[in-house]
Amino acid sequence: MTEMMRVMWCEKPNELELRMIPVHQPGDDDVLVKVAYTGICPWDVRAFSGLSSSVAFPRILGHEVAGWVAGFGKNVKDLTVGQSVAPDMIIKCGVCKACRTGRSNRCQNPTYLQFGGGYADYVCVPRRNIHTLKSETSLKAAAFMEPLACVVRGQDMMRLYPGEIELVVGLGPIGLMHLQVARAFGAQVIASDPVAERLAKARELGAEWTVNPAESDVVQFVREVTGGWGVDAAVVTVGSARLVEQIIPTLAPGGRLNIFAGIYPKDQIHLDPNQIHYGEFILTGSSDSTPENMQRALSFIENGQVNTEALISHLLPLEDLGKGLEMVKSRQGLKIMIQVNEEA
Repeated sequence: MTEMMRVMWCEKPNELELRMIPVHQPGDDDVLVKVAYTGICPWDVRAFSGLSSSVAFPRILGHEVAGWVAGFGKNVKDLTVGQSVAPDMIIKCGVCKACRTGRSNRCQNPTYLQFGGGYADYVCVPRRNIHTLKSETSLKAAAFMEPLACVVRGQDMMRLYPGEIELVVGLGPIGLMHLQVARAFGAQVIASDPVAERLAKARELGAEWTVNPAESDVVQFVREVTGGWGVDAAVVTVGSARLVEQIIPTLAPGGRLNIFAGIYPKDQIHLDPNQIHYGEFILTGSSDSTPENMQRALSFIENGQVNTEALISHLLPLEDLGKGLEMVKSRQGLKIMIQVNEEA
């Protein structure tokens, strides 16, 4: 008799239903993972809403996953059933120029698991996409591996030195992870957000200064904090061209700015090139992550330098995924996480 599993099926944009389908059968080099937790990413909301032209329907969404090994193919020799793992849900080709030059985050031929997303009882991925966890690692915390890996990549690009000051703009779960990684690198952090509860969470997680842009001029605040020098680095975690323009004047000479969030609908940034020329500013972006970024993200989680579990505001059952997507869309709470299967 074929074993069945629950999935949250998206027949087309904005349509979601609970279905039963056969459990994936792992190939020779694959691992079957029983899903414990799957985080809701803003990208899931955009894809579900039909706003991403690259997303094919029908599909099963969900890519921020942690769970247990439930089975594996004959060529997998180093895992055991019941072992805690976090799967990388995007399969990189490994042979394109991006993959062969250390930029697998920009793989030219990635495979997205259209019918193998994390809003399901099980997912099946190649062994090379499996990151093993320490037995004591919280699965809730480990489900943040993928978004934290993206944050690690973005922070790496800003080349922080201990004692420097970074401005983090936008204190959703991503911004609060940027804050923690910057502090792990030895930087001090100014955290900016118009929501009082998020500013309080930033202080709880170690921000040296917080500023509400609805109440204070952020540029002036930065000048006061830094004695007129400016911040050594800044990251904009909100998809807004206007915010990018507003934050550039906060940079110190040699300052680095990371445009972390994609901006939709697409927009233009209007800058004075002399600001960049005389300020010797470095403007960069970062997108997705590599397996190396993911392994470092897990290290940050497992050594306690980044507290991801503290970012979870709501834990919902699989059947309430629609409610969770709406909560993320309306910016309720912080991290909305789906508990797919209960821990033993």
